[in-house]
Amino acid sequence: MKNTKRELKPIAKLKGLRAEKMITQCDIAGILGISTATYNRKEKGLGRFDANEIAILVELFGVKFEDIFLSQC
Repeated sequence: MKNTKRELKPIAKLKGLRAEKMITQCDIAGILGISTATYNRKEKGLGRFDANEIAILVELFGVKFEDIFLSQC
């Protein structure tokens, strides 16, 4: 259970950053070159972002990799 909570933190952070910038899942999916359904699954934690997608997200949101994808536990 503890690992699940750690894994959910990046998802919550991504969703929050996306909402803050008023960017839709469809917008980000287009930027990443994936379908909206695929992005939705990844944001929910049902899939993983590849290295290229992570680099794009970090640049898009102007944050460090650690700020989204590493837990502070």
